[in-house]
Amino acid sequence: MKTREIAIEDVIRAGRTLFGPAFAVGAGAWREALKETYRRRAMETHPDRARALGRREADLVREFRAVSDAYRILSALRAGPPETRPRDPGPSARGRAPAPAVRPRPVRADTTAAPARPAAPPRAAPPRVRASVAPEDLPRRRLRFAEYLYYSGRVRWSELVEAIAWQRSQRPPVGRIAVELGYLAHDDVGVILERRRLAGAIAIPFGEWAVRIGYLTQFQVLAALGRQLRGQRRIGQYFVERGLLGPDELEDVRHRVLGHNTRHAR
Repeated sequence: MKTREIAIEDVIRAGRTLFGPAFAVGAGAWREALKETYRRRAMETHPDRARALGRREADLVREFRAVSDAYRILSALRAGPPETRPRDPGPSARGRAPAPAVRPRPVRADTTAAPARPAAPPRAAPPRVRASVAPEDLPRRRLRFAEYLYYSGRVRWSELVEAIAWQRSQRPPVGRIAVELGYLAHDDVGVILERRRLAGAIAIPFGEWAVRIGYLTQFQVLAALGRQLRGQRRIGQYFVERGLLGPDELEDVRHRVLGHNTRHAR
């Protein structure tokens, strides 16, 4: 059965839909709270409660669907990382019979006391193994820097997701940027956030919600998002700071990503 790839953006969006903006994939606590949180959010957004909540049924239908989709995505992530295609062991290993099981030899009691052997020093942890993936085994589409590291076997799925979350956490909020650009007053940000909360539209990005209720224009949002992107740190720094990538490897990986994306430009 073919396994559908889960996009990083979908994982982060799903986590924030259920758990709020503080969601972090690597924290681990969300896995135990997933079902309970889903039930609570489903109750808060169920269309049958529109009258009791004083909400429009159409709005609740959309939010309830988003909550259900978020639970489906996080449930798949909780079960484990997406399946990847196993590498071909090569013609020499094809058709090879499995190695016979080794039966343990019986241990014979010996009444002669053997001299005590000094305890062996603790063995150091084995170095991190990085699989080698041929270029033709990579997805035949454009890849971002962190995605290339994952698909080439250099980082794990959880490290990929955490890197994306780390990078996004470096971004200044759109509301703050809009204030700095003179598009909003400082008090406007609080009003927009409160109206979004009361409408149960937490999953909608700040800029999009501000446009909907007339506080910002689409052009102003695009300008704020552009400054936000320019203000974030490059994602490669995450892998360097955590020892997953050497500083001298950054440029090499960038060239490889560029070459891959050039071959799959369409």
